[in-house]
Amino acid sequence: MSESGNLAYELYKAVWTALDWLFPPRCGGCGAAGKRWCADCQSSVRVIKPPICDHCGQPQSRNELCARCQGSPYSFVALRSWAVFGGPLREALHRLKYRRDVALSEALAIPLMQTLKSLAWPVDLVTPVPLGLARLAERGYNQSALLARPVALGCKLEYQPQALQRVRETRSQVGLTAKLRRENVAGAFQASSEIVVNKTVLVIDDVATSGSTLDACASALLGAGAHQVFGLTLARAVQPEKTNHAEIEPLVDV
Repeated sequence: MSESGNLAYELYKAVWTALDWLFPPRCGGCGAAGKRWCADCQSSVRVIKPPICDHCGQPQSRNELCARCQGSPYSFVALRSWAVFGGPLREALHRLKYRRDVALSEALAIPLMQTLKSLAWPVDLVTPVPLGLARLAERGYNQSALLARPVALGCKLEYQPQALQRVRETRSQVGLTAKLRRENVAGAFQASSEIVVNKTVLVIDDVATSGSTLDACASALLGAGAHQVFGLTLARAVQPEKTNHAEIEPLVDV
């Protein structure tokens, strides 16, 4: 893309910087004054590093396909997540998702950009996991879209929020088993062939647990003619015993 992609992202950041001057922020992780995401909270984040499943990105003891992916692989090419869902990151995502702290999206999108750039995936366009109309009306915004848009701007990729639509309302995935999660989102999404045909699509969400939602999105996109689908999330909900290898890395400005 042209330099206008860089300019768009710089303007996007400038807007949030100006708002920080007008309305001094507090950290979404700990509430400390001065920044939307502070250094102390960043230092406690458990960044997901290998060994992981080559396909779904689940932390494990070796770099190979996990048992789930060996038996029934997902529709996407690969799924990766920046960090373990817990501690200050969990609090920040809850604030973004449920407490209308939308300013957090710009700060939390930075590690997503870094992760995507390190992966060097051949992505043509970016789209968020869509909300149902009822939930969107209740919340007023889609937290996944708030993360996906700056990632697309910062990585100079086409942003297409209309590439996917949720055509069936689903219950919350919280508390459901992996099987029920798959059943809950099966057939819940529809993709636009005009937008995605022959394109490699990156789907962005806030948190991955079983991968069922991103798998359902990928199935819809491939059914509409997409060439390939990748998934990227800010956080990953994993079992505690699978996080011992996760390394802590500093946040580097993009």
